[in-house]
Amino acid sequence: MKKRAFLFLIAGGLVFLTGCSTSNDKNAQSYEIGAAGTWTDGSYTETAKGKKGNFDVTVVIQNGSIASVTVGENSETPDLGGAAIAQLPDAIVEAQTYEVDAVSGATVTSEGIRDAVARCLEAASR
Repeated sequence: MKKRAFLFLIAGGLVFLTGCSTSNDKNAQSYEIGAAGTWTDGSYTETAKGKKGNFDVTVVIQNGSIASVTVGENSETPDLGGAAIAQLPDAIVEAQTYEVDAVSGATVTSEGIRDAVARCLEAASR
């Protein structure tokens, strides 16, 4: 009887852990973005949703590649969201993709910047 109860508890725990696992794929946004190097040159601006409000993100495409990413005026906390604003634009230009790592402690701002850049790249892909 004890062995059966033990096995039941183990099986129940595995079901619980499997059922409670989280995945960012559930909330993943799907974008239709062409390959780097094929984007139409120009300046593209989209609004990002930050922790403390919305702000503009501008992506400049030159020769089909990301030349710059700039973040407009914002109300993000300098030591948290400000860290994402300081780091992500350069990381995006270097990687030539919006799919860069979020800045620790600034997930909302990071996600906002990445989403706005992705929408700019979608526009440049049309």
